[in-house]
Amino acid sequence: MKPIISSYCLIIGCYYAFVTLNRFFSETGQGLVILATLSVLTTGASLAFYAFYVKRARHVYQLNIASLTVNFLLFCNPVAFQALHFNDNRLVYFIFLSLVYAMTGISLRVVIPSVGVTLVTVAGMGYIHNGRLSVDNVAMVILMVALATLLTVVVRQTLLRAVQARVMAEDLHSKAQTMADSDMLTGLPNRRSFFRVMEAALAGVNTGRQVFHLALIDLDGFKPINDIYGHSVGDTLLIEVGNRLNQVCADRAFAARMGGDEFAIILYGDVSAQLLEDFGARLCDALRDTYFLGGVTANISGSVGFVKCASDQLTASQLLERADYALYFAKQNLRGAPVVFTDKHEADMRDFSLVDQTLRTSDLDRELSIMFQPQVDVVDNKTVSFEALARWNSAKLGSVRPDIFIKAAERSGLITQITLLLLEKALAEVRTWPETTRVSFNLSARDLRSGISIVNICNAVRNSGIDPHRIEFEITETAMLTDFEQACEALTKMKSMGCRIAIDDFGSGYSSFSYIHRLPVDKIKIDRSFVVQLLQHGSALKIIKTIIDLCRNLNLDCVIEGVETQAEMNKLAQIRARYIQGYLFSKPMLAEQVLPYLENETSRMHAALEAG
Repeated sequence: MKPIISSYCLIIGCYYAFVTLNRFFSETGQGLVILATLSVLTTGASLAFYAFYVKRARHVYQLNIASLTVNFLLFCNPVAFQALHFNDNRLVYFIFLSLVYAMTGISLRVVIPSVGVTLVTVAGMGYIHNGRLSVDNVAMVILMVALATLLTVVVRQTLLRAVQARVMAEDLHSKAQTMADSDMLTGLPNRRSFFRVMEAALAGVNTGRQVFHLALIDLDGFKPINDIYGHSVGDTLLIEVGNRLNQVCADRAFAARMGGDEFAIILYGDVSAQLLEDFGARLCDALRDTYFLGGVTANISGSVGFVKCASDQLTASQLLERADYALYFAKQNLRGAPVVFTDKHEADMRDFSLVDQTLRTSDLDRELSIMFQPQVDVVDNKTVSFEALARWNSAKLGSVRPDIFIKAAERSGLITQITLLLLEKALAEVRTWPETTRVSFNLSARDLRSGISIVNICNAVRNSGIDPHRIEFEITETAMLTDFEQACEALTKMKSMGCRIAIDDFGSGYSSFSYIHRLPVDKIKIDRSFVVQLLQHGSALKIIKTIIDLCRNLNLDCVIEGVETQAEMNKLAQIRARYIQGYLFSKPMLAEQVLPYLENETSRMHAALEAG
C-alpha cells in the first residue's frame, strides 16, 4: 500500500495547489480566507507526507496516520465550501470522496470512519438545508455505500492477489537463490556462494574494516572409502563432514563445499597465531573422529592450508593459490594437520614458479638424465634390479633437486611428458644390460590418471624390444589411492603386458593390505622411515619383519629402502631381509657406470666361488 498512499498524497497535493490559485480568482472576503487557507494546508500536508513521511514509513499505523490526515483535510475543503455556498447538486462531490477513501484506505480503520463521516455529512447537509432527507439525498447515500463497499472489496482482493503473487514469487526466488548458492548434498554454501562471500570479505579488507583467514581443506582417505563402500556411503560421509565443519565454525567462520572432497572456510577477524593454531587443531580433530555411517565405520582426516588476508595486495585467485600451496604442503608433510602459509612458503612458491617456467622453456631431452641405484639380493649376493632416478641439470638453474622439479612437474601437468621422455632414456640403457637384470621406473599419480599417458607408456615398452618382465613400474600409495579404480585399470594394463608392479614408500601412507590384494602387485618397498628407527626402537624391526612375512605369504618380493650402515644391515639380517637398496651398497650411478658395476660384481662372485 505504500506506493498507493504515496501517489495519493502527491496527486492531492498537486491538485490542491491548483485549487489554491483558483480560490484567488473565484472567492473574495471571508470565503477567500477560509477556503484558500484550507487548500494551502491540504497542499502542504499532502506534499510533506509524500516527500518525507510515507517513504520512510516502516509500520502500517504510520500509513494510517498519513491517509487519515489527508482524508480529513480533503473532507474539510468541500464541507467548508458547502457551508459558504451550499449547492444541493454539489453534494455529489462527496460520492467521489467516498470512492477515493475506499480505494486508498490502507485498512478498514481508515476506510470505515472516512466513508462513514462522509455519509453522515451528506445526509446532515441535505437535512439542514432542505428540512428533510430528499429522495436524491437518500439515493446518494445508498449509492455511496454500495460503491464504497464494492470498491473496498475489489481493491483489497486485487491487492491481496498481487501480494500473494509477489510473496510466492519472492519465496520461489528465495528458494531458487538458496538452491543456486547451496551444495545440494551437504547443505553448505557452494563454490559460487563462496566466491561471492570472499569478494565481500576482500572488499572489507580493502576499506580497512576487516581482516580474515582463508582455509582450504582436503579430506585424506575419502576416495578409498568411496571406492570400497560405494557412493551412498561416500555421500553420507560428506554430509557428516559438512555438519562437523558447521559445528566448528559456528558464527565466527563461513564454511563452503568447493566440490568433491574439498572444502573452504573464511575465518573472520584478526586472530592471533595461537588462536589460529587452536582453530585449525579443532578443525582437524573434528574431521579425524570416527564416522559411523549406517553399519560402516570410517576413519579419515583432513589436511588444512591457511593464508591470512590483511591488505589489498592480493587478489582472490592469489589468496587461493597460497592457501592451496599451504594445503599441498600439509598433504605432503603433515597429513591430517593444519599448515599456515608463511614467508618461507612464499619464497618456495617463487622458486616453484621459477622451476615451473624453466621446465616449460627448457630442452628437456638434453637436460634430463637418468641415474641408477642397485637393488641387491643379499642372499645370492647379486644385483637383481636398478631403480631409475630422474636428474635435471638445467642450463638456467643448474642442478635442480628431483623432489623440487618432480613436484613442480606434477602440479603443472608436465610430468606425463617428462615420464615418457625419461622412460625412453631408461629403456635405451636397459637394452645393453644382462637379460637377468631388471629396471624399476617410478610413475606419478597423474600418469595413472591419464589414459593417454598409460597408452604411451605401454607403447614405449613394446617399441623398446625389451622383455616386459624386466620392467618394473613403481607407484606410491598416495598415487594409488588418488583414484583407486583408475589406478587398478592402469596397472592391470601394464601387468597384462608382462610388466611387474611395485608399491613404493610402503609405510609412509595408509599401508593397508586391503588395497594391495586388489592390485596386480609383485613387490613392496618398505620406506626408509622404518630403517631410520631400527637402531633406536625395537618396534621398527618388528614392523619390518611383519611386513616381510606378509609379503612371503602373498608371494611378493619385499625391498627395504634407505639402508646406509652395516649396523642397520645387521639388524635386517636377523629377520632374513633379502632385497636391500641403499648407500650401503651403492649411491645412484651414471648410466655408463652400470655395466662396469655389474662386471665387477660378477668378478667378485666368481672370485668368491673359487675361494670357496
